[in-house]
Amino acid sequence: MNKTFGCIFLSVWLITACSNNLTIDETPASIDATPIPHKTTIFTSPETGNASPARLADPRPNIILILTDDQPYHTVEFMPTVRDVLMNEGVVFENGFVTTPLCCPSRVSILTGQYVHNHEVFTNRMPLGGAPKYNDSDCFAIQLHEAGYRTAYYGKYLNDYEELNPLGYKPPGWDDWNAFLSNQITAVEDSGNAQYYADFSMSQNGEIIDYPEAQGKFSADVITQNGVDFISDSHDEPFFLFLSYYNPHSPYFWAPRHDDQFRVRGELQSEPYRPTNFMEADVSDKPQYLQNLNPIAVEKIDISYKQILRSLLSVDDGVASVLASLESTGLKEKTIVVFLSDNGLTVGNHRLGLTKNCAYEECIKVPFIVYAPGQISARLDSNLVANIDLAPTFIELSGASPFNGMNGISLVPLLTDGDSEWRDSILIEHWPTEEGVGSRIPEFYGIRTAEWKYVEYKTGETELFDLKGDPFELNNLTNDSTYTGLKSELKGKLDELKTE
Repeated sequence: MNKTFGCIFLSVWLITACSNNLTIDETPASIDATPIPHKTTIFTSPETGNASPARLADPRPNIILILTDDQPYHTVEFMPTVRDVLMNEGVVFENGFVTTPLCCPSRVSILTGQYVHNHEVFTNRMPLGGAPKYNDSDCFAIQLHEAGYRTAYYGKYLNDYEELNPLGYKPPGWDDWNAFLSNQITAVEDSGNAQYYADFSMSQNGEIIDYPEAQGKFSADVITQNGVDFISDSHDEPFFLFLSYYNPHSPYFWAPRHDDQFRVRGELQSEPYRPTNFMEADVSDKPQYLQNLNPIAVEKIDISYKQILRSLLSVDDGVASVLASLESTGLKEKTIVVFLSDNGLTVGNHRLGLTKNCAYEECIKVPFIVYAPGQISARLDSNLVANIDLAPTFIELSGASPFNGMNGISLVPLLTDGDSEWRDSILIEHWPTEEGVGSRIPEFYGIRTAEWKYVEYKTGETELFDLKGDPFELNNLTNDSTYTGLKSELKGKLDELKTE
């Protein structure tokens, strides 16, 4: 294992599917810098620095993970800081995936490095999923903490977190903890069309802290300010910082300062989002659940899409603030920043409306970026990487002891040597969900390679797509006898992955 910091960092991927020319004000908005109650904002100039000799002697990098919620993979194009800094100067994994495209299962896969069929948090809510189903003794943060890292988690945790006992329970491995209580977050109407989370409560190391609407705190800015304060307070130890944003999950919300961006009613600022598979006309070769869908309201999709873009701007502001904090504290070149989403989202693709937990690229592919300024060359990487790879990556970077049962592979070899041997396929899976969340999509297992995707549904239906010749997955080849041998080969590999 190479513990030298200069060898590190992950990537975001550049999307070609969307060619829209929306324009936004690319000056990062300043956030409310009023300190969060339990912290004090301290910034040290680059000239003086704030790192002690002991900290400078530790070669291990700081690590920051920035996670969005339900972000369509191409929308990073409309996040100026992510696009112009992280993507331009980092490694962009253009084949970055989640193995289960649903919030809670995907997040547990990030924490454990495991496929969902192993950690068994199958869905968002009890009894098949949610925070009470998760065995939080399997978490990379515990290993990092034991290895001497100062660890912090700010933002959205897992669905049904508020059901844990005691209320505001602090999971093991985290030195500082500030997580939303999901059943106490309210969408508040503002300025006619704008929705934003302004009335919420958080568990601050087990103490419940309320943020009433009158206080004027926007949830994404609270997450960001916690992160900035944590960075400023980090002197003698390497740190791991997890910033977990709600944005752009529905109901679509944004900071009031972004009211004028991406007009969502009346005249649009550009042509609407229309990928080749938008409102796919002929779905006769697709699974029955797709054929049974009622027509969707295109205008509603267009409005929601603009709201998604607007919602992401506060995350982009957060990225800008975090990078500025790293610069001001002299930690910029000692820190690795990873950016991704917990799952993708269709935006009218295949007539699915606004949907996750499907097997199509729009659901499983996510922006996946690693940024280590001055340490690695900016590049696109086409290897198949996934959310399950993060835990083993963080463990290797920190020099921590791994825990048993991880399915993921450390990304360090890819970051240090782009020509390293790597996996040739990855598993995707979708399990039973609670009523009303994805229940229209049958359970499935699938395999995704560099060129092919093969999916088996519980209904007995199958799909086979040539992703090189048909990247929008319009032509299901499963009944074409030309591909019988290929299907058999992919099925064999899929059966192997299901047992890992």
